[in-house]
Amino acid sequence: MGQGGLVGRLYLADTMVRRIGIIALVLLAGLVSVASVLLSPVDAAISAWWPAAGLSAVAVLASRGNRVTVALAIAAVTSVGNVIGGRELLVAMLFGLANAVEAWLVAWVLTQGSPVARLDGLRDVTRLLAATLVGSAAIALLAGATAWALLGRDFLPTALGLLSSHASALLVVTPVALVSSRLNRRVSPVEGMLQVAAVVLLVGYTFWPGNVLPLAFLPFIALLWAAFRLPTIVVAVELIATAAATTILTAAGGGPFAVFADDGARTTVELIQAFLIVYAVGVLYVSAARNEWANVVTQLGAREALLRGGIVSSETGILVAEVLDGERLRVVGVNATALEAIGRSEMPVSWGTAGIWMQRDRVVFGVSELDDRIRARDPGRVEITRGDRRFDVDIAFYAEAGGQPVVTLVFTDVTARDAREQLALAVADDLRRLNEQKDDFIASVSHELRTPVTSILGFAEQLEESLLQAQDQQATRIIARNARRLADVIQDVLELSNLSAVGAAPRAAAQLDLVELVRHSAEEASGLSPAREVRVDLTAPEHPVMIVGVSQDIARVCANVLSNAVKFSPDGGTVRLSVIDDAEETVEIRVVDEGPGIPAADLPHVWERFYRVQTERHREVPGTGLGLPIVKGLVETRIGGTIELESDGETGTTVILRVPRERENAVPINPTVRGASGASGNARDAHADAREGAE
Repeated sequence: MGQGGLVGRLYLADTMVRRIGIIALVLLAGLVSVASVLLSPVDAAISAWWPAAGLSAVAVLASRGNRVTVALAIAAVTSVGNVIGGRELLVAMLFGLANAVEAWLVAWVLTQGSPVARLDGLRDVTRLLAATLVGSAAIALLAGATAWALLGRDFLPTALGLLSSHASALLVVTPVALVSSRLNRRVSPVEGMLQVAAVVLLVGYTFWPGNVLPLAFLPFIALLWAAFRLPTIVVAVELIATAAATTILTAAGGGPFAVFADDGARTTVELIQAFLIVYAVGVLYVSAARNEWANVVTQLGAREALLRGGIVSSETGILVAEVLDGERLRVVGVNATALEAIGRSEMPVSWGTAGIWMQRDRVVFGVSELDDRIRARDPGRVEITRGDRRFDVDIAFYAEAGGQPVVTLVFTDVTARDAREQLALAVADDLRRLNEQKDDFIASVSHELRTPVTSILGFAEQLEESLLQAQDQQATRIIARNARRLADVIQDVLELSNLSAVGAAPRAAAQLDLVELVRHSAEEASGLSPAREVRVDLTAPEHPVMIVGVSQDIARVCANVLSNAVKFSPDGGTVRLSVIDDAEETVEIRVVDEGPGIPAADLPHVWERFYRVQTERHREVPGTGLGLPIVKGLVETRIGGTIELESDGETGTTVILRVPRERENAVPINPTVRGASGASGNARDAHADAREGAE
């Protein structure tokens, strides 16, 4: 049984060590609660953030059989913290009791069916999310009712504020104590330092005082990097660091949430809590899925090593003999497998001295067909049976001038070979099942990541349509914009997973007008940044250029390439898009922008996931580094074409896409409906599918 991080180690420790650890956690929760109350807004009924909730849950989880006692201790220290913070005694006591109930409920949900809570896989993260919802809902009801009854506060806003502040604290703080040490992954120290530096830089840049750009999605990129590549404990620590830095820097007037402080702290606080909840849920689910897939890969590697060792160490029977005077075989070498195949436990001494007579009335090895072949000097293969085992015997004769003729017998254990083949088939079947499990992991991650983002986006879009004050409208736009960007990141990750999936069924190809499809791409790209007035000029043949392909895939490629070209072009610049129909087997699509270009040293690397050119102009443009890898994957694995980049690093970039005219498995299209309007409809459907992930 693996230990569940700090909780597991305290749970398994001796009584004295466990008690000291729990007391330390309880006291720390009290100190943090004092700080939270003192730092809360003036006249606020509740604190902006309550990390003591996570510490309290960890303390209760670490106890063994006396959770009620630890929960009462939590009630006492948090009550004292509230009193020190200036709250009335009765209010402080009721708030402390609510904290104790929350911690007990979280521990109870997390340990259902297991003595020690862990954070190893997707099921564990789902359980943590459920425990967070139950615990934060309980304190929202209890403390919200207290604030309503004793402090005259509105119940619903207070309860919602408690729900968000405690949920974010539980999701951010608790994982550090639950991560198993056995989940540590080997990673290059250089990569680890780069990833940590990326988190520090992105969080610092996004929330630094004075910077109010709506870039709250940027740190998510670095945290996803950690979730995919680094140990979960690193992810958990970075979540806490991100939460602390975000809260402190926002309070200092930095980041996209600080602009709402003039309307009161509530909007800013709620935005920060939503930000932390989305980040925590997203990266924890990705890291858990990565852990489960790593476990599957490890198990598969162990099975492969076992199979390889069995094949290498298996013994093939070998017998080598000289033919003396054309009448006798003198055995010069034989192994145990060969002797076993001919029914002997050891070789008679006479075989190596006088030899074995080969006359017709003599027994050679005691197997009639094998003996007949040897007497007739007939090379080839025979099959013999010994008990429940079968052997293939390959017979060969060598008669070089000046030396004695030699006969070799190679005994292959067919029974063992069949067993190995069955094992190989079983492993292949395991590979198929494991691939299906991987697809299930990605599907689960997709659901769990999309659900919170979709909820945020849905409510934000409703708010956008409501009559709100100017500041609230701006907040709504920021929420919606960042939610869409998060949705884009999630869609890009899932698209890359689909492209690398083994056996993924491609869409059926059909005939389509490439010119019409590219024209729709140009129209949509022209509307990406109307304020910057970047134009997309299309040059294409006036006649339809019909190809056989999948319109959704080509539209996705064109959309990504044109999006990059528009983003990196200067204000008022022009992106030149052309369709060149002068080759027999392919059609060329060429995109030329007026951006800063790509340095020669970076050109080979831009196809790598998360890679971004580190020049000042490129860093100014937001992005995830996933667009070009997706383009390359679509072009090579689905479209069957080629794509190239040309740039001198100073005066723009040229993208050259070559699309084949024909493709196998085409869907028959009725010629009578293959007109311009049909092609246009297909192109519009393709672009709708290409935008589906972001919308």
